[in-house]
Amino acid sequence: MPNVAVVEQLGALQLNENQAPMGDVPLAEKLPIGQPDGTTVKISTNMRAMILKKNTPVFKYDIKIIAYFKRDGREIAREISSSHEKGPKKENDKSACSSIYRLACDQCPELSKGFFFYDRQALLYSLSDFKKEVIETTIAGKKIEGFPNFVKAEFKITNVAESFQTSSNEIGKAVNIRPARADVTLLESLNMMASGHALENPNVFTKNNCIHYLSHPDRNIAIGEVRGQGMQASSVGATKAVRVLQGKNPTPTAYLITECKYTSGNLIDQYETFSVKTTLFHPNHAPLLNVFREIRGFATNLTATSGWAREHIQNYKGLCCYLDYGSSEGLENDRKMVKIHSFGETARNQKFEKSDGKVSSVFDYFKGRYEKILKFPDLFTVVVMGARGGRLIPVELLTFCDKQIVKTQQMEAKVQADLIKMSASKPQDRKKITNQVADSIGLGNGDGHFFTLSPPEVVEGRVLPKPVILGGGIKPNEKKSCFWNTKPEGPSTDFSIQHFSDGKSLSTWDVVFHESEPLESAVHHLIGTMTQMGMKVNAPNFVFIKNNDLRTIFDNAKKRNVELLMFITKSNREYHKEIKVLEHEFDIRTQDIRFETALKFERQQNTRRNLVNKINVKLGGINYEVESPTFTKDRIIIGLETSQNSTMGDGLICVGFSANMMAKETQFCGGYMFTQRSNDIYGSVLKDIVRDVIKQTCTHPCRVQNKPQELFFFLSGITEGQYSLINERYSNLIREGWFAAVSGGKPISFVPAITIVAVSKIHNTRRYLEGTAFTYALCYNHQIIYSPISHPVPLYMAGDMSERGSNILGFHRANYKNEELDLARINAELSYSNRKLFGTRFNA
Repeated sequence: MPNVAVVEQLGALQLNENQAPMGDVPLAEKLPIGQPDGTTVKISTNMRAMILKKNTPVFKYDIKIIAYFKRDGREIAREISSSHEKGPKKENDKSACSSIYRLACDQCPELSKGFFFYDRQALLYSLSDFKKEVIETTIAGKKIEGFPNFVKAEFKITNVAESFQTSSNEIGKAVNIRPARADVTLLESLNMMASGHALENPNVFTKNNCIHYLSHPDRNIAIGEVRGQGMQASSVGATKAVRVLQGKNPTPTAYLITECKYTSGNLIDQYETFSVKTTLFHPNHAPLLNVFREIRGFATNLTATSGWAREHIQNYKGLCCYLDYGSSEGLENDRKMVKIHSFGETARNQKFEKSDGKVSSVFDYFKGRYEKILKFPDLFTVVVMGARGGRLIPVELLTFCDKQIVKTQQMEAKVQADLIKMSASKPQDRKKITNQVADSIGLGNGDGHFFTLSPPEVVEGRVLPKPVILGGGIKPNEKKSCFWNTKPEGPSTDFSIQHFSDGKSLSTWDVVFHESEPLESAVHHLIGTMTQMGMKVNAPNFVFIKNNDLRTIFDNAKKRNVELLMFITKSNREYHKEIKVLEHEFDIRTQDIRFETALKFERQQNTRRNLVNKINVKLGGINYEVESPTFTKDRIIIGLETSQNSTMGDGLICVGFSANMMAKETQFCGGYMFTQRSNDIYGSVLKDIVRDVIKQTCTHPCRVQNKPQELFFFLSGITEGQYSLINERYSNLIREGWFAAVSGGKPISFVPAITIVAVSKIHNTRRYLEGTAFTYALCYNHQIIYSPISHPVPLYMAGDMSERGSNILGFHRANYKNEELDLARINAELSYSNRKLFGTRFNA
């Protein structure tokens, strides 16, 4: 029997070896272009043809750099060209590689002449053949910034396989209906060549070889600066990538695109894309104490358990700092780096056992060991993580490393709004600014050796007609067209309605105030707007929060079958996260309103309308209807988006989803699921999401009568390298989810048509004539605001759901230890799939 099992395993292995690799299954054929709607217009673009020098070979080489350091009296070797570090440490290794490469160029005759493009890690492209299999040298006796104990480096260049060499004539090989057969070597080399000037520019900081930021503002660029608390300041930059797109010329052509505002044609072209990016950075080389002093509420006698420390630790956890004492003192960029983990007890009170067995406070330790008399011994310390584990360091002895990006969850709401406003400039201004930023950075400047640039192209586009939007009337079942705002000085919305298409009733509801802060007059204004829009509303019950006890409010509401809990509290109470956590736990709809916003209800009609819009859809109502072929009873449209924040833990990610799975095909709601972070995030949850969406859709008789004929997906965050995964794995998982939902254990043969749209941050580099109107209609169906939004509704709502799930898991994270992660348990306890609210738009 054991021998039989071995033979069977070997047979299975042989079959796997004979199977085609991922990406060998052809992608779906392109749909024929239909008759496009809209008015034809000419669009001026920043798309410039890259004229490649004919018959020019490109040679690819591997670079290996092993650096040697002194540590504890002996030499330690580390391969820095394949660094696994992150953040400033990663950038430090790249900078060192660049310095060692330049020194190697002085020592190696083969590198003294020619045109080379180095990625500052392990790849080098050359326009000439070295005629050698290996080139190597040793760099010694030199100072390498960031490496204080540097001894020497072994530098080695190796020729790669012949299959990885290419030439300027091989652009057409970069695309293939079978992705695994595409040769992207030329695309990679063009990416590096276009970045060449940026990588050499000392005023440019490059992240991941694709985002280039100006380290210092260029006064010739008419763009403002955003500042956040803690010395945060914005920098402008540009993203860049080489893409293969359809075009209008039968001959494959390379294009440099600085801002994409075009619609593609029929034939294969190659484009390079980059767009302006404004990002907030933490201060460079700023003492940590000075940074904290710039933040409201800071004092030099705060403990780790103070409200300030608990509020701000998440904003600084994971950031890197230099040590300003001992052997690191005075070494600038050569100082040792550590990573902030948490805040600890004050230097005066924190005790620990030294290596000699004696107990010392942090204050006494630094005084005795380093002759540092701390000025602020009653301030919390910083727990840092380094090569030797966790240590407690006084705040005044740490300095920020440079070039650290502020994450979205670390920003104030006003700062986020300012960044968004900055990116929402007029098209003609954006084009000018984009060109100025690109020129200042040095992206894609043709040097005449491999490519030159042509003038910007002018392409044909279309302005799509406005969709038909219907609101309700005074009479039951009456439909009235919306009012379109055509005057620039008119209201801030694009359209408006007088009554809801389907206004719901609200019989039993509570309005919750803090015990010392009632505001009943605001509720009366809100009820007036509800009634005006067609809702039937009973008077609410007023309740008050005592001793910050929210749980009792929910517990009492649950016992009385309350339909909605509306909270009106001041923003400094910070109840919002707990309200949403308890909403999930008690399965009760909530609406959280800031006290400061409610004060404006009397004079701000639009603010009242937006809140009433939210309440009506949370109750299952329809505010207005978008008439479009996009929405049919037999088509289910599903969007998926991901989110992760620091409170969730390193290994988990939340997948949010949204679909038109309510009674009306224009109504969207959603949920979320948790999974492990990996290169295939959607693959682990897609089947279950599809199953749950279809089951929920089929709970509505009017939808069951029209058996789904098509499943239409928007998947966010997909890269071109994952197209094969969608084509060969995700499509099968969608089918499995369909069968799990409808088969009931019985064999069935019918499968709906499946359409998958892969959406990414570079989606604006691809525009298709076919399908544009489909997405256009979805952008008008948000239901809360009377304007189109920037994303299709299912994708937008999926993003909101992923954020909600991340926050809820973050709140409960202490209950799920890393070594005990049980995804089935987490999803069962923290998702909405087993709640009554699932199938409603509770997260409006």
